Amino acid sequence: MVAGRPGGGETPRLLDGLRALVVEAGPSVQRLAHDQTEGIVAIMKSAAPPASWTDEDKATAILAVVAELVDRLNNPRWKAAAQAAFRLPPERFEGSAFDSLMARWRDLARQEGETLGGSIEEVAERYRGYWRTSAAPHLAQALESRLHDLNSSDGWQRYRSDEPYSPPLALPISFERTEVLYQFDGTRGIQSTSQRWLVAHGAVDHYEAVGWYYSEPDAPVDIVPVANCTLDGLLVPLPQGGRAGTLRFSHELQDGERYYFSYTVRFNSQKECRPTILYEVRGLRMDVLMVRAQFDPNAIPVRCWHFDIGAQSEGYHMPPDGAPEFLKVQPNGYVAHEFRSCKRGRKYGLRWIWPDAATPPLKTVRGGPVGEG
Repeated sequence: MVAGRPGGGETPRLLDGLRALVVEAGPSVQRLAHDQTEGIVAIMKSAAPPASWTDEDKATAILAVVAELVDRLNNPRWKAAAQAAFRLPPERFEGSAFDSLMARWRDLARQEGETLGGSIEEVAERYRGYWRTSAAPHLAQALESRLHDLNSSDGWQRYRSDEPYSPPLALPISFERTEVLYQFDGTRGIQSTSQRWLVAHGAVDHYEAVGWYYSEPDAPVDIVPVANCTLDGLLVPLPQGGRAGTLRFSHELQDGERYYFSYTVRFNSQKECRPTILYEVRGLRMDVLMVRAQFDPNAIPVRCWHFDIGAQSEGYHMPPDGAPEFLKVQPNGYVAHEFRSCKRGRKYGLRWIWPDAATPPLKTVRGGPVGEG
């Protein structure tokens, strides 16, 4: 294959799509799913996951496939150029400072300018060339082949995301303690209220809060400050449901400073809550996580247990009778469990069986009200 002139089939249109997808702020689920640029539309049409998937599910899976293909590029310059184009890893290119493709080339140039030789602008232009004439054509050809393989098998299932998108948290904070209370009306989740005690590891003046409701991804959840924080700006819809909001602190915290704040997420849904509370740790660490649930006394679960996804086979299966993971739900509907030394990126929570379930399932349904730590 001649660089910049990929082979036949869908590759030329996929190449146009990849080049269009990375300009300006770069790729996103919403952009891939809804942008009507011809090349971007061609990428979406070339993928054939199960028909039940939404456009957002499909776009999420395609971006995961592309990320894998970027990681497999053997030439280190091509790989670096492609990673910058797709803002990979996300924490490396987080923030509005990288909302242009050339800004991302310049960042590479500042890091490797001495190695390549030349001014920042000269080296940035070289990376632009690596992308357009080498990395992008190779990715387009690899993407065509990979999509063909996935379309002709059941391979798409590995890319299915059953959980809402959680934006990366690169803030310099740890949590000494987080307490979250989920409240229910019948089998419907009403709201969760989080209390947090954090430690700053550098200058930081806000926290990015996320809220969603599994049973209705498009539910118009609200994020409402309760104590020692204010909502800065409008809530931002997330690619797979839910919303994110910036909670501004009373002042800019400095390294080593401790701070308390609290907020509520109102789910605003009339649908029954799927029987799971899932909590993802997004601070650098979390010493203590207390998960509480106040069920409606008229809809108390018949079985309830806690889980740590990393330690309990993904946490989907109900423990055997007599297992220590089972929790006693009080007659008034209250139950709680404390997790300690929680790890960043790991998920913790509660699962249960609603009283009207016909038989206890071997595998619970993923979902329910979700929080992030």
